[in-house]
This record gives sequence, structure tokens and C-alpha cells, in this order.
Amino acid sequence: MISQAIDGFLPSLRKTTILNNPKVFSRDGIQFMDMGNCHIRYRVIGTGSTTLLFETDPPVVIEHYDELVSLLKNDYKIVIFEPPGFGLSIPSMSLSYDFHSVVSITERFLEKLNLGPYVFNAPCVLGYGALGLAHKRPDLISNLVLMQVPSWQEMLKWKKLRDPKGILGTPILGQLLLQMLKRKRTPQWFEASLGNMDLHSHFNQVAQQAFEQGASFNLASAFQQFLIGPSPLLKKPKQPTLVIWGELDNSHCHTCKSSSAQLVENAHTVNLAESGHFPELETPNIFCHHLDAFLNTPHLKSKI
Repeated sequence: MISQAIDGFLPSLRKTTILNNPKVFSRDGIQFMDMGNCHIRYRVIGTGSTTLLFETDPPVVIEHYDELVSLLKNDYKIVIFEPPGFGLSIPSMSLSYDFHSVVSITERFLEKLNLGPYVFNAPCVLGYGALGLAHKRPDLISNLVLMQVPSWQEMLKWKKLRDPKGILGTPILGQLLLQMLKRKRTPQWFEASLGNMDLHSHFNQVAQQAFEQGASFNLASAFQQFLIGPSPLLKKPKQPTLVIWGELDNSHCHTCKSSSAQLVENAHTVNLAESGHFPELETPNIFCHHLDAFLNTPHLKSKI
């Protein structure tokens, strides 16, 4: 498709520059994995027998996770990765953003990484890929932590509110406009989603630094190929699941948060009054408290 080729054109041209830029390797353990149709940027750090997998929520990148990593690295092995087409995970012009392709890429990445089984911490729209993989590969995903993930229909309503004129949903036009406006839209998104505006400057600064290094933000392709039509989730995963909602997230103020229960068979829900769209990053101490309690509950521990 021409639209996804547009999103992959500049990153493909910049691939060698990105892969050889020392600033891209800003933290210990940052690496790239060549997946053929993309290069996934990820970080591995920490010790422990349980592997926590975090997928970044664009335009959030690996560097936003420093405080969370400091709290978890002595007790867990941590993997953080940026989804293909976002952050500094480099897409090719042929990369597809549809549901099944996203699940397949993530599956191959985790298999090659060989650090599973994983406790998959997945945010917002990306949560559906985690759910799909958990159903497909219960041997690979032991537990799920879903943050700001309502039912599919509720997320389609959220998408409409984020793109009321349907511009991002229009092939080619959406890609071209977002390529030009992504740096301007980023602080606006953080204003709408963060629960604590004292964090706004830091969040925006880290994201803008990533853009300077060649980061992608291919939300138009994701809106057009991934978040469309009927739900691709045919069956509910059976893994123990922690559902977390940051209540100060204005982008989800009209979302039916209880609809998350429709997604899995075995869910425990926590509502965080102190957090917005990024509970693991905005209130990491509180997030870690609930994560530890979830993973150390006796009847769930045997699942890991």
C-alpha cells in the first residue's frame, strides 16, 4: 500500500544513520533486532526469574522508563520495546500495521529474544496485540497487565474522538499530515493524557529528542490498518490479568472502563486516582505496588 510505504520511506533512508548513532544507545542494554521488515529497538536490564515485558505507548520511548526501571530491576528481568513504526523501531516501506501482522512480529521478536515466559504490560491500543498473542501463545505469555484498554468498541469510539474529522484515517493524507505535524501534536497529546502537568515538560522533551534522532510516529497507518472493523479478538485469553485504569486521563474520560472485563476470563481491576494515561510512568511506585501484589498472589504465582 502506498500509505504504509509513505510511513516507511524516511525511516528506511535514515536506517543506517539511526543504527550508528551513539545517542540512540542512550541506556545500558539498548539493542536492535532485525526482523526483516523492521528493526525493533529494545532494552534488556535487571535480574530475576520473572521477565516483565513493557511495550511503549507512542510517542513514549524507552528513555521515559528510567524511574520504573530503577524500581524493578533488582527483582525482575525487564524488557522494554518500541513497537515497529514508532519510536526508534525502524519500519521498512513494506511493514504492515494490521492486527495479525503486529501479533506475528511481536511473537517472532519474543521467540528470538528467548527470555520468556513474559508478563506482558501493554498500553491502550497496543493491548489488543498483547491479547491476541496471549491467546495464540499461552506458553509465551504467562500474565497480562493491560493499561487503558477498554473493549474494542469503546476503543473505536476513542479513536473517533482523537480523529473527529477522519483525517488520520484517510490513506496518504493522514500519513503526510502526521509526518509534518507529529512534533507539534506530541505536546498536545501529553496535555490531554497526562494526569499531572508537572510531568509535561519532561515527557515532551524526551519525545522531541527521539524525533531529532529519527523516531517515527506512524499513527495514521495504525488507525487505518489496525484499529478498524469488528474486533479481531475471537477468544478471551485465560492468563491472569491485571487491568489498570488511570482516572485522570482526559483522552479516555468518555470511555466505559468497566468494558475491559469483556476482554479476558480472569481479570483483577485497579483504578488509580492519581494517574493519567501512563500509570506505570506517572505513578511508578503505586504501579509497582499493584504489580508486585498481582504477581505474588499465591493462586497466580504458579502461572509464571
